[in-house]
Amino acid sequence: MQILLLGTGTVTSRLSLTLAEHGHTLAGQMAAFSPQHLDLFDFQGVIVVAPEAAVTTESLLRAAERGKFLFILAGADDGLAAWAHSTGVHAFAFPPTELETDRLLSEIRRAESGTLAADAQFRRTVLGGDMAARLQSGMATRKIVVTSPKGGTGKTTTAVNLAVLFALSGLTTYLIDADANAGSLQYHLRLQHAKTTLIGLLRQELARNTSVMGDIAAGARYLEAFTPLPHLPTLKVLPGFITDDLGDQALQNEERITGVLHGLLEAGVATGGVVILDVGINPAHVVHRAALRLAEGIAIVIKPEIPDLAETRRWLARMLASLSGVVGREASYEFVGSRVKLCYNQVIGQNFKAAHTLLQHSLKEDHLHLPLSPNGLLPFVAPHLTSEAVNSDRAEDILVWRYKREKPEELAAYVDALVGFASHFVPVVREGAARAGFLPTSANGTRKGWLRRFKKG
Repeated sequence: MQILLLGTGTVTSRLSLTLAEHGHTLAGQMAAFSPQHLDLFDFQGVIVVAPEAAVTTESLLRAAERGKFLFILAGADDGLAAWAHSTGVHAFAFPPTELETDRLLSEIRRAESGTLAADAQFRRTVLGGDMAARLQSGMATRKIVVTSPKGGTGKTTTAVNLAVLFALSGLTTYLIDADANAGSLQYHLRLQHAKTTLIGLLRQELARNTSVMGDIAAGARYLEAFTPLPHLPTLKVLPGFITDDLGDQALQNEERITGVLHGLLEAGVATGGVVILDVGINPAHVVHRAALRLAEGIAIVIKPEIPDLAETRRWLARMLASLSGVVGREASYEFVGSRVKLCYNQVIGQNFKAAHTLLQHSLKEDHLHLPLSPNGLLPFVAPHLTSEAVNSDRAEDILVWRYKREKPEELAAYVDALVGFASHFVPVVREGAARAGFLPTSANGTRKGWLRRFKKG
C-alpha cells in the first residue's frame, strides 16, 4: 500500500523501516498534515504517530472523505486516541509493542485486500457511529429508478446529483447507467476508466451456462463490476450501453437481462446500500421494462412545460397498459401509484402549479386515476453553474458536491429541494446531510425550507 506517514521521531523512523520490510511504499513522511497535502501525494492510507506529529481531526476527516484509510498510534490519554475510538478509526498503542505492530500490519493488509471498507470508515468518521447505524436502518426505499418520458428534462443530472447526495450523506450508493439509448452518466462523473459496463456485464453473463437468478456467487461478481468513484468512497458506478450494435445478442434475452439487473440490485442492497438506476425514456424497451418492474421507487423527472406534460401523460398510459396485460388493471395502478414520485425540474417561482393541475386534468380525461403529487421541486440553477457541473474537468463541480465544497448561495435552494425529494426514498438522509456539514441553512442557523414556501401559498 502507498502510505503517508505522519511523524518525525524515533518511533516513526522504526515504523518506516518496518513498513518497507513488509512491502509497503511511503508516499511521503511529514511532521505536519493539512487538507492541502491530499492533492500533493498519491497514497491510500495515512498512519499518524500522534505524539510525533502535528495533525488535527479536521484534516483527518477530509482524508476520510477522500477514501483514505486512517491508522492512529496514540497514548491512552492522547486526544487523537479518544477521537479514533469515538469514530471507529483504527487506533494502536503508543509506543507500539511487537503485538501492536503486527496488528497494524494486519489491518493494512485488510485494507489492501478490500475487506476493510473505505465506505464504512467514511460513515463512522464523517457522521459518527450513531448516525452510521441510523442510516443503515432508515432506508425506506433502496432500489430507485430515475426516468423521464422525454429527453432534455435533466434526468441524468438529477440521477447523478441524487447519487452524490446519498453518498456524501454516508450511504453506500451504487449508480447504474441503465439507459439503453447510450446514457451519458460516465461523462457527468468524469470516469476515464471503468472496470466494465452494463452491456459488458450482460455479455459476460450471457456466456455463462448457470442461471443468473440462482447463482449465489454472482453477487460478488456484480459488486466487483462497479467502479469506485475517486475521492468519494461511498459512491460506486457502473456505466451503461457503449455499443453501436443495436442487434447485440445481450439485448435480446429479457430473462437474462432481468436476472442481471435483479442481481445488481440485490447485491447492492445486501451491503446495506441504495441502488439508483438511470433509465431511458422508453418504458417498452426490454432493459427499461425490466428496471421499472424491479424498482421500489420510480422518480419521473420532467420540466413544468406542455411538451413534458403531454409525454408524461402518454408514458404513464403506456406503462399502465403494459403492466395491466401482465398483472391486471388494479394491480398495475397499485404498482404505479405506490412507486412513482414526480419531480419537477428547473422550476421558476410557482410555475409548476398550473402545469401540475393541467397534468392531473389530462390524466382524468384519459380515465387514469393516479394520485400523483409534486414530490420534488428542483429550482432553476444559474447556467454558469450547470455548465461547469458537466463541462469542467472535476467531478467535484457536480452541483451537490460543489455546494458541500464551496457553499455558493446560488445552489442552496437546489440542494435543499433535492434533499427534500431524496427523503421520499430515504427519510434519514436529511440528518446524514446535516451531520456531513452541507445541508443549507439560513443566517440564523435554521433550515431554509425552500419547499415550505410553496406549501404556504
